Amino acid sequence: MRSFKDRVGSYMSRTGQSAKHQSILVGVSGGVDSVVLLDVLCGLGYLCDVVHVNYHLRGKESDEDAYFVSNLCQHRGLNLHLHDAPIRDDAANSGSSIQMIARKVRYDLFIRTAMAKQISVVAVGHHADDQAETLLINLNRGTGPEGIAGMRPVRSLDQKVDLIRPLLEETRASITAFAKAHHLRWREDSTNQDDKYLRSHIRSSVIPHLNAKALARSSHLIRLWMDQVIDPLIDSHFSAISEGSALKISALRNVPEVLVQRLIIEGIRRWIADAFVDEALAERVRGLMDLQPGKRIEVGGGAVWRDRHHLVFQKACLNQTIVESQSLSDSSEVTLPTGSLQLSISDERPGELQAPDGIWLDAEKLNLPLTVRHWLQGDRIQSLGMEGTKKVSDLLTDLKIPVTERQQVMVVCSEEDIVWVIGHRLSHHFRITQSTKKYAKICFIRH
Repeated sequence: MRSFKDRVGSYMSRTGQSAKHQSILVGVSGGVDSVVLLDVLCGLGYLCDVVHVNYHLRGKESDEDAYFVSNLCQHRGLNLHLHDAPIRDDAANSGSSIQMIARKVRYDLFIRTAMAKQISVVAVGHHADDQAETLLINLNRGTGPEGIAGMRPVRSLDQKVDLIRPLLEETRASITAFAKAHHLRWREDSTNQDDKYLRSHIRSSVIPHLNAKALARSSHLIRLWMDQVIDPLIDSHFSAISEGSALKISALRNVPEVLVQRLIIEGIRRWIADAFVDEALAERVRGLMDLQPGKRIEVGGGAVWRDRHHLVFQKACLNQTIVESQSLSDSSEVTLPTGSLQLSISDERPGELQAPDGIWLDAEKLNLPLTVRHWLQGDRIQSLGMEGTKKVSDLLTDLKIPVTERQQVMVVCSEEDIVWVIGHRLSHHFRITQSTKKYAKICFIRH
């Protein structure tokens, strides 16, 4: 029968976690899992640095954990990277749970420390019982295949840093048995026994009545399906129906509904990276397919638009410069991101009303100064030759202006009335007629 250390080494090799004698940054909390992880990795010949984060959540206990890890590293002759990260106030102000804040802070510090030391691998002590707990928690929340697949043995923390879990096939019991057999010392976290936390409750009251290793095995099998069947299927469909940062609606209508949702989730993840995405959000975005072009849903700091033929995914302020409203008077100039505007007034009728560089207007119908601003939802214009008004958003859709470019479109207004959608349409009301006696020209000079 193979030893505990040999099993861990074999698992690391089988799952591509790390090469022998490679430097590894090991996250050590002081608990039995991380202490055993450090002992095994050192025993397997890896060059280990240690990182410990003190969140100061348990007062003296937290400081004693840091002291314990410091002594452990000193005894083993290992470099320790100790971070003080008080997070209680941050959690209170953010509205997120302390556990979520701690996790984000922890992984951010792992990445920074690893990159500073030019180490590409960070190891943590998650094991089979943790995997089983994660599976049950995800099921309790309502989850799909990804939630059932649980934690991966290797995942990317950053483009240059991977997170590995060498103990993921070992149970808590086997880890504790190894620690006792090798006379290792560790710290007990009192919050692990606090049933107000769901994970602690599952750990103390549920897992003892279940087969944690079998549950972890179920996650492993689903993960294989994800890696070898589902993800390649999603990638294949995604490549076929995506154009730029958009998904073709006609193609989405021809795939199974469950795949539509997953492709939308993939689009949000790829093109609006900071957005939190779940089934409910994906379903809202899916609903845009049945609405008229121009409709949109805010997603994180960005948005998803219903274009004529696409769902367009836009990051926040995608290449967009927001310009404050500006006044345009006779002989003045307004500078825009794409060019400049100049207004001139004349008593002479122009010989040609079709100006290639601007528009001619009836000056007596204008209330100066004019206002230049971004168009807004709800803006309407009666385009030249039309009898009724139309929303500017619908006009831009009819003109097939790409959704990602529409937010750069500006308008010129006379008080509340839109005179000109710059570069696109002139208002019928302000046109020159036979009775016009004073003429205004707005010249648009592109950069």
